[in-house]
Amino acid sequence: MEVDMKGLLMSLFFLSVSCLSAQSLQGTWQVVKQSNCMGNELGDPSETEEELLESMSSLSGNAPKTITFNTDGSGEENWRSRGKKKSSSKEKFLYRYTDEALYLLDKKSRLITDTFLVEELTTTSLKMFNKDRACERLELVRVR
Repeated sequence: MEVDMKGLLMSLFFLSVSCLSAQSLQGTWQVVKQSNCMGNELGDPSETEEELLESMSSLSGNAPKTITFNTDGSGEENWRSRGKKKSSSKEKFLYRYTDEALYLLDKKSRLITDTFLVEELTTTSLKMFNKDRACERLELVRVR
């Protein structure tokens, strides 16, 4: 039985390239940009509404928010208060990830409760949006 070496080498090459291009979601990510649907639902805001939106966004300030995805399908979302080193709020969750979507799961039933479509996943950045509310977007950078 004669083996086609050229075909075998090409197959191995394409397999190794496809494995290298697949990125992992596991690790700790910091939210660098988050948008919600609030601005879209208000329409053209009045001057008072603009001031209120500005003051609300300034309250969130630059307090870091991180999301950790573990290899076992669990994760944790952390918020820190400004000027404090420890997290002021932690929320644990379960997830399932495919090449195109991140599914958040109910802890007991493991049914899908929310779906985020992944626009971009590289070794350093992650961009995704909520499937049901496209105006709800997250941009993250890998920190670990």
